Amino acid sequence: MLPIRDCVQQTPGYVPGEQPQTTDYIKLNTNENPYSPPDEIFNNLEEELKKVRLYPDPVSTKLRQAAGEVFGFSYENILAGNGSDDILNIALRTFVNPGETVAFLDPTYSLYEIIAKVHGANIKTIPTNENFELDSPLICPEAKLIFVASPNPPLGKHLNRQSLQETCEQATGIILIDEAYVDFSDENHWDFIKQYNNVIVSRTMSKSYSLAGMRVGFAISSVEIIEQMNKVRDSYNLDRIAQIFGANCFQFQDYFKDIWQKVRNTRNRLTDSLRKLDFFVFDSDANFVLASPQWMEASDLYTKLKERKVLVRYFKHPRISNYVRITVGTDAEIDRLLEVIEQLKNEA
Repeated sequence: MLPIRDCVQQTPGYVPGEQPQTTDYIKLNTNENPYSPPDEIFNNLEEELKKVRLYPDPVSTKLRQAAGEVFGFSYENILAGNGSDDILNIALRTFVNPGETVAFLDPTYSLYEIIAKVHGANIKTIPTNENFELDSPLICPEAKLIFVASPNPPLGKHLNRQSLQETCEQATGIILIDEAYVDFSDENHWDFIKQYNNVIVSRTMSKSYSLAGMRVGFAISSVEIIEQMNKVRDSYNLDRIAQIFGANCFQFQDYFKDIWQKVRNTRNRLTDSLRKLDFFVFDSDANFVLASPQWMEASDLYTKLKERKVLVRYFKHPRISNYVRITVGTDAEIDRLLEVIEQLKNEA
């Protein structure tokens, strides 16, 4: 028998959204940005490609400096990661011994539970209310690390700010606020970093900056916390091409702000249209919506859409088993989605 750790053997692996091997699908299942980054981010790439025999900058200096200018922090307050999932793992290994407690909401991003279990941590889940919202502080005195996503998937709404502040004030451990979707909203939590000495904010360039294929993420926190997390990260955790793409994207804030607004406009139209098609749809602050068809099981809708080459996301989680999560695509993609849904509704 192989010497596999019990906590690894007993943990199911993370199941990402489907990545079809053909290009004939409308892909609205993995919350990718439907718009490409500007062509200018490819400038100077040829010179970097000639350097692939050399290791990249191990601490991603230029990328962190560019991020610091955008986020309003020194580069010393920023740690670059191989996507924000890397940041989650680094935080876990920095602050939690195996056997200690990690807490998070239910439901939320499913990776939190998987990486905590693989690490050998104890799990404490705290249910959201019937509307999937946090209406009181997330209290878990024994937790060394609390993962909190805002906007929180799969709903896509920001958590109550007052409850989050009280969570930070009362926690004895580290609070990591996952802001993967924050650029599609009017709110962020950067002020918490300066207000509380136990807060980390994680960010990703996968969604809002159209770099899902490059895997670029950040932790933003106090210099003291970043210094400790820096000890834990892989020695060369971002390749040189990802660093260049990330730093270049930060130079085009106006371009990306226009994209974020496009996504928000389409999200509002999608929400209104689904409601007219007899869906229950939560309001969203992210680049997706959580919607429940009132005339068909969500699992059946997912299957029938896939048969018609439209991919959305379906989760078997008991609290959301009659919902699908739909990524906000281009207007043309959403038009096709709505056309297929209307056809299915007429057939039901």
